[in-house]
Amino acid sequence: MLTIRSLVVAYEKNEVLHSVDLDLASGEVLGLIGPNGSGKTSLIRAISGVVKVKQGNIQIDGRDLSTLSENERARLISVVPQSAQLPPAFTVWECAALGRTPHLNWLGQLGAKDDFKIEEALKSCAILGFQERRAGELSGGEQQRVLLARALAQDCPNLLMDEPTAHLDLHHQAALLGLARRMAKEQKLAVLIAMHDLNLAALYADRLALLVDGQIRAIGTPAQVLTTEVLQSAYHVPLHVHPHPQYDVPWVVLPRE
Repeated sequence: MLTIRSLVVAYEKNEVLHSVDLDLASGEVLGLIGPNGSGKTSLIRAISGVVKVKQGNIQIDGRDLSTLSENERARLISVVPQSAQLPPAFTVWECAALGRTPHLNWLGQLGAKDDFKIEEALKSCAILGFQERRAGELSGGEQQRVLLARALAQDCPNLLMDEPTAHLDLHHQAALLGLARRMAKEQKLAVLIAMHDLNLAALYADRLALLVDGQIRAIGTPAQVLTTEVLQSAYHVPLHVHPHPQYDVPWVVLPRE
């Protein structure tokens, strides 16, 4: 269980998160939605330890993350960032192998278990055939899949994903989100995904948390959060929500300008 209580994050004097409370259970996919600038990326960075917490606490199974070393935290939480520069001269295998860093012995050598985890991660992301290619030769979508493979190779119980489908085509968006959901259910991972596409969020998340101006405006099932009234208030767009034509989830329809 990932537990966040009364979390406040500020950049210098500018508070970007205000008293955020959030719970994420093993086996659950929680979609983090909200307008640009609402604090989604800042929340993920706070959980992963990239930015300091001004107030409040973050715990995993009762362990306060602020008391853990970087290596201990890296064994508990893996992150697929919104944008990251992969070492262009590294092969895909070498990039994914970086995820094993928290688990290496004092000599920093990869063992048979590490090789297995890397290979499984590359297979899961459908890029095992790319393992000898250099990161600098890859498209933006291919690099995004390498970032996910690196996170999966890290083999953590908590997976944070910040706009992971931003550079992917429709096929790979569905494949990536489907993989995240399957891993949550089969391996009991706690998965937090920051997303802009509300319809993808409705299809793949168990619950949604709507973040607006640094505060949780609504949290619950997609049906509870994705209502016309709630979304119009958050996004200031005259959108409408209807039943999905195929699945038992809401379907958000935007107006044509």
